[in-house]
Amino acid sequence: MDANRRCSDAKPMKALRSFDNLAAVLATQRLASPSKAARALGRAPSSVYRAIERLEAEAGAPLFLRSASGWKPTAEGLRVIQVGERIEAEIADAELALLRGNRRFPAPVRVSASDSFATYLAPVLVAFAEREPDAVIELIADNNFVDLVRRQADIAVRPDMRPGDGLVGQRAGKLAHALYGATALLERHGMPQTIADLHHYAICTLTPTLPHFTASNWWKGLVGSHGMRVTFVANTETALAAAIAAGVGIGVLPRFIGDRLDGVLRLPSIQIGEPVDIWLITHPKLRENAMVRSLIRALAAAIRKDSRLAAGLKKRPGQMLP
Repeated sequence: MDANRRCSDAKPMKALRSFDNLAAVLATQRLASPSKAARALGRAPSSVYRAIERLEAEAGAPLFLRSASGWKPTAEGLRVIQVGERIEAEIADAELALLRGNRRFPAPVRVSASDSFATYLAPVLVAFAEREPDAVIELIADNNFVDLVRRQADIAVRPDMRPGDGLVGQRAGKLAHALYGATALLERHGMPQTIADLHHYAICTLTPTLPHFTASNWWKGLVGSHGMRVTFVANTETALAAAIAAGVGIGVLPRFIGDRLDGVLRLPSIQIGEPVDIWLITHPKLRENAMVRSLIRALAAAIRKDSRLAAGLKKRPGQMLP
């Protein structure tokens, strides 16, 4: 068979040209698991496995090293991932450019917030959608920081010191934290006065995989050095608050949650630190979109309505301020 015949018989790399296949590889690399990737993409696990297999067949080599601890990309896999990331970035940039001046925003406006903020702001989003007949709101309750550049969300509610590189934001208030314990637990063992006193209590905390949360970060270095015992680890502030209210132990909560939690007392003598800013963040291109601007204003107004509670300045009935 001559060279011309071999060239004419060669098949184009169709799998590599499908972004659905590339998206499966990107999600698997980011989550280290095809099954987790399938959930994130809203696809059947079998479709993600098949997408990877199609690309591996074209590459003639495995794209991932499979292990019980997670899937890690091979050298060939990294090359495919680089292609996928470039295409993904181009798509996101094109979407942002098209949405910049489109008043109707012909897609759901995606708002990302932690589980506690999502519960708090859901009624605000419902009211906004009722006022804006063209608005479709998608609320993403996610305790990890979403990537606004890749358009995982359009607006993010983040307690932080700054909006983040390449992003723009509006400060909507301050968020204070405090230590809390069930009333019955504190009546039984007494109110701790110092950090050293906490070793008498079981500790409830957020998972270390959420280091940007004060309810996780504050305990770093304290648990080991003061002989404290962690008995409950949660991956949401809602679950953490429920455990504290049930008397499992003492833990850190945002004041707007803890000060409204029945059967729970704040520990006034132990300070958690200065309040952090509450940012409403978006991509610079989306800041020019009228729908996004209007929604950010509505969210900011709602958060400012309870600004004294969130900042820890509002007195709780029957309990002195620290």
